[in-house]
Amino acid sequence: MTDTRAPRPTDLVALVTFDEEVRENQAVTRDHLGVPNEPPRPLAAAIEQWLHLGRRTWINVSGREIRGIATARDLTSRSAWEIDTLLDAPEAGEQVIVDLLRQAARAAREATATHLLLRTPVDSPASQEAPRAGFRPVVQERLWIGSVDPLRASESSVHVREATEADTYARFQVYSRALPVAAREALAMTVEEWTAVQDYRWVDRGGVTLVAERDSRVVASARCARSGQFTLAAEDGAVEAGAALLSAMAHLHGGPATERFALAPQGSVAEDVLRRGGMTPAAEYALFCLRLRHPVREEVHARAGVPITG
Repeated sequence: MTDTRAPRPTDLVALVTFDEEVRENQAVTRDHLGVPNEPPRPLAAAIEQWLHLGRRTWINVSGREIRGIATARDLTSRSAWEIDTLLDAPEAGEQVIVDLLRQAARAAREATATHLLLRTPVDSPASQEAPRAGFRPVVQERLWIGSVDPLRASESSVHVREATEADTYARFQVYSRALPVAAREALAMTVEEWTAVQDYRWVDRGGVTLVAERDSRVVASARCARSGQFTLAAEDGAVEAGAALLSAMAHLHGGPATERFALAPQGSVAEDVLRRGGMTPAAEYALFCLRLRHPVREEVHARAGVPITG
């Protein structure tokens, strides 16, 4: 008989055994892109949960044997979670992944979270099973790597500057124009939702956020970390503005010869910019999101009956 639940202290021995075996993590987070592929440590995540340190862990157990583990962490807001570990034993079967994702969704719903995100390789079992657990596909992403060839934007009206807090809504508008409506419906439709689902763990100290303006309007934005990772978003018709951002980033954190990497939605303007900048595609991922909606209790006022005698 199998059971999917949060781990208990009595599972300690099984967790240690599972922890010692090297398994492929089907959950991919931005902060682990471009770094040595260290195996996840489910035991450490379980201990953090027991100590109430913000991590959540779920296990699939058959008898005394652990067949799968999932963990999740907060994104920018505590209302948005990201699955950062998703492991199953080779002989466990596809149902284990589905059960773990459903248990994570149940826990997120009970915690009044609104979003649960999962990024996984496009050819992983998780990408096939996530829809069965209620997750909607947002976009397919490509990882681009390589040194950046500094391109000079041909439009003299493009102005690149460092972003400020006042640019938050303008950057959200770039996101809204860069993604199709189906993707935004699956991920974030308002600036509050968009802010909540951001992941900034990969942005180390010294990271820079830039915007490109054309005719005094922000049409592209980027965020660059010292590690070489960056993000780039540009609306339709803003390839030159994106190129101006890429050129500016090429001179940051090590210069043009530094190898850099970025995730970009497939078929986006950002991909055109990265291709023009000399970068090459390396891997493909699928981004999923489960939006958790809570029913609103509607108060119904009943008319009081007054008996009439006569």
